[in-house]
Amino acid sequence: MEVTEQINILNWEVEERPIFANGLKITGYKGLFRGNSDNLLSIQKSSYTPTPNSRFIEVAEKLNDITGFPIKNYYDIDGGKKTLAFLECTEPIQVCGHEFKDYLMLGNSFDGSTGFFIGNSSMMVRCSNRFSKNFRQLQVMHTKNNSQRIDDLCKTFDMFMNQRKKLFTQMETFEQVKVDDSIKKALVERLTRMTEEEKLGTDISTRKSNIIAQINNSIETECRALGNNSFGLFQGITHYTTHVKQSKNGIFGNPFGSLNDMNQTAYKFCNELVLS
Repeated sequence: MEVTEQINILNWEVEERPIFANGLKITGYKGLFRGNSDNLLSIQKSSYTPTPNSRFIEVAEKLNDITGFPIKNYYDIDGGKKTLAFLECTEPIQVCGHEFKDYLMLGNSFDGSTGFFIGNSSMMVRCSNRFSKNFRQLQVMHTKNNSQRIDDLCKTFDMFMNQRKKLFTQMETFEQVKVDDSIKKALVERLTRMTEEEKLGTDISTRKSNIIAQINNSIETECRALGNNSFGLFQGITHYTTHVKQSKNGIFGNPFGSLNDMNQTAYKFCNELVLS
């Protein structure tokens, strides 16, 4: 689908309306509705100031002008509760000798789950493993003056490039940390939230046993290819979330939901190994 066609995905605006209970208007709150369908997106405090889709597209196009990065995709997620745009980074990048394709990720929400943010979404070329990370320093909350702050984000492209470089430099350090079966097991236990009884091999469901086996298989697949180090361990989890756990309706880069939570947990775990 051409980008001009994809923009039509966001060819609607959010509408703010009062909400009622038992015939009485609820003060201090408002409903956010999808304008072309009247579907309720969320209920927010009156101070919540949403960023409209027209503004979202405007910023994506402005970033395209500033960076020269072509806009590759627009997404409308969860019925419009979240929106995403991806601009393909044209500067080549390698991590631990492996080529990565990565994207400037622009996001927004109408359900209060995120602010207006800029992040990075990367894909390891050899295996298509995907990982996305929002940059905390490049997020604007939905408050009264958010439009000016979004303009300021566009002026701080160097900050995005610095955060991008920091992310990949951190990944490089993962290769220096050797891991054994006990470390792999500790990560799997954290990811699957195993209880003490489950860690002892008792009272574990067939479903969870299957999940653990699948994660372990992904870890071993990537560690055989990349080495028994934190980089291989981390790629094992992105392999699982990209190729095993990914649903048919998955979003490019796994930027939200349980798959993103697993990736972020694995990234934090591997960072802790570097620092320990």
